[in-house]
Amino acid sequence: MQNCTLSSTRCGGSFATAHTNPSTKQSSPFRAANKATGLSQQFGNLSASLKERVSTRAQASSSPIAAAVKMEGVTVTTVPTKPIEGQKTGTSGLRKKTKVFMSENYLANWVQSLFNALGDEAKGKTIGIGGDGRFFNKEAVQIMLKLAAGNGIQKVVVGKDAIMATPAMSALIRRRGLYGGLIMSASHNPAGIDEDWGIKFNYSAGEPAPEKITDKIFGFTQSISELLMADIPEVDLSKIGTTKIGSFEVEVVDYTSDYFATLNEVFDFDLIKKFVARSDFRFVFDAMHAVTGAYAAPLFVDNLGASADSLRDAVPLPDFGGGHPDPNLTYAKELVEIMFGNNAPTFGAASDGDGDRNMILGDHFFVTPSDSVAIIAANAQKSIPYFSKGLKGVARSMPTSGALDRVASALKLPFYETPTGWKYFGNLMDADQCSICGEESFGTGADHVREKDGLWAVLAWLSILATKNADVPEGGKLVTVKDIVMDHWATYGRNFYSRYDYEGVESAQAESMIAHLETVIKSSSKGQSFGKYTLDTADNFTYTDPIDGSVAKNQGIRFVFSDGSRIIFRLSGTGSAGATIRLYIEAYTKDASTFESDAQDVLKDIIGTALEVSKLQEFTGRDKPTVIT
Repeated sequence: MQNCTLSSTRCGGSFATAHTNPSTKQSSPFRAANKATGLSQQFGNLSASLKERVSTRAQASSSPIAAAVKMEGVTVTTVPTKPIEGQKTGTSGLRKKTKVFMSENYLANWVQSLFNALGDEAKGKTIGIGGDGRFFNKEAVQIMLKLAAGNGIQKVVVGKDAIMATPAMSALIRRRGLYGGLIMSASHNPAGIDEDWGIKFNYSAGEPAPEKITDKIFGFTQSISELLMADIPEVDLSKIGTTKIGSFEVEVVDYTSDYFATLNEVFDFDLIKKFVARSDFRFVFDAMHAVTGAYAAPLFVDNLGASADSLRDAVPLPDFGGGHPDPNLTYAKELVEIMFGNNAPTFGAASDGDGDRNMILGDHFFVTPSDSVAIIAANAQKSIPYFSKGLKGVARSMPTSGALDRVASALKLPFYETPTGWKYFGNLMDADQCSICGEESFGTGADHVREKDGLWAVLAWLSILATKNADVPEGGKLVTVKDIVMDHWATYGRNFYSRYDYEGVESAQAESMIAHLETVIKSSSKGQSFGKYTLDTADNFTYTDPIDGSVAKNQGIRFVFSDGSRIIFRLSGTGSAGATIRLYIEAYTKDASTFESDAQDVLKDIIGTALEVSKLQEFTGRDKPTVIT
């Protein structure tokens, strides 16, 4: 079989260059990809034909990029392009409105820039592709397959129907030894033609791409001049199996298989199955019409024997049913109404758009994410086989409450407080320093993968419930979610916690408030009184990574008091659309008589102190937050 390289017209025969007549219409990868769903007719104006603009120039073969690409049995052509503003990539990838990604070359530019950033290291390797089921994912896969083949990727493993939850991709990469994976998701943001779309790259340990890669991607997006597109047919993503196109290979896989194999290594499925089968236990899982809907029935019904009516909104929809798949008390309203209604189930849970977040509920009881990770850590060794020999260490993001700290202290575990961002946990896990970690924003996980994992958290809670009730006869008084939390508080005390978000604040106002707080820090000293609280330390959080020595500065203003209470201020987004000021408030107590008090009542004094110290109302003109969690 002959090699086909850039600027060849077809495989077979002698090498020939081609100059495509711009007026000669050919099928567009965008248009071809959209054909199956009829998008080309409705939204064809959003994506100009790539192949109509193909210019296979004779000089292209001398390009450093072109010269490195040789795909046996595949035609690869150059498509001229130019940089597009706004493609700055973070560890959570690139997120924009769907129509932006559907516009001319926007997605292709970013993916080509990724391959340029990875360079020769990625050539001849296998990568994964999948996503959260949102609108445009299937069409985007076809574009990425052409670019993957054009840039020398040997094989792509794709989830059936383009589905792959974020933690499932991490598991796939780790189990199969893939070079990395592309994840199509805008996380918990709404989906649809008028909503959000996103893409990110996870590296060889299954972790989000480090800054050394994302910075390179951004650099290439600013100078990109051509796309390397393989002339290959569309791959049927609805059928499991392998498609070979010359030396390029696409394997469509069951998106549950590698993920469930990993979860089976962590949990005792027989224990959970026996517990779920109890006639006196009921639970409900809300997939919010997002990606975990594709996993819910195979996991809970087929593997664990739960009743199908335990599942809600378990069919993934391209627009997530018009909802906002963020598993919290506001957006998972239907689940909350069930769990706080008459004849509520024993246990309730939800996950988000891409399956990496979770919310845990009991009968008329909400478990905060900060408490959830602490309780899982406290019970892991006895309840979860994967941790039977004990935990290596635990970690939380700085704004997350100190509940996990107290568990670490009692169990004599290494403890780490990191900036917000899962990559910091990944470094610790890769060095065998961390087993369980979490963030206050409904993200919990462990070192079985390198992402937050919503279904893992749900199974962890089911494991704890099953263990606590192992000796309770059917029909006896079950140990409930509330019982477990109350027992935890009795042992470790309670960290009352809340987050206030002030959205859309003018950037200048927000930055002035932070500057004011910096002056307060400089003039503060240990032992100083702030209202009824005595200061222990005040700073702008700096983190030195114990593994690689990297330093992350200005990660949030902290006021930590002698009784463990805290006030934290962070800014999110300070661009033209304004900033979000996030105020985190925490008060610790060992007084059992207060454990069932409303958090807002308990936190009233420290909230007042926070507002007074920050002069937030004076700087912003806001007399109340936009969102309270």
